[in-house]
Amino acid sequence: SWSDHGLFSLSAAVTGQVALEQHIRALAVREGGGVTFQCSMSGVSMSSCYMFWYRQGPRGSLDWVFREGDAYGEGFQDRLKGTVESSRNRFTL
Repeated sequence: SWSDHGLFSLSAAVTGQVALEQHIRALAVREGGGVTFQCSMSGVSMSSCYMFWYRQGPRGSLDWVFREGDAYGEGFQDRLKGTVESSRNRFTL
């Protein structure tokens, strides 16, 4: 379920001289608490990529959380808000 602890990570398939940085790597949050995850990209504009957030569950499985264009994985839409700021090359969850 959503209340299971998990690690949120960004996945990107890119080639060439591209750097993708997730600013918070791992974080423990009490249930009901809020947190913001953010990543930035250099070397290419985010507007030319499809950006996704995934959650890694306790057994290592990956759950799709958010994709740009306001698309959410099952069970995440009412609990999270994702945004893409292509002009700033920033992706936030």
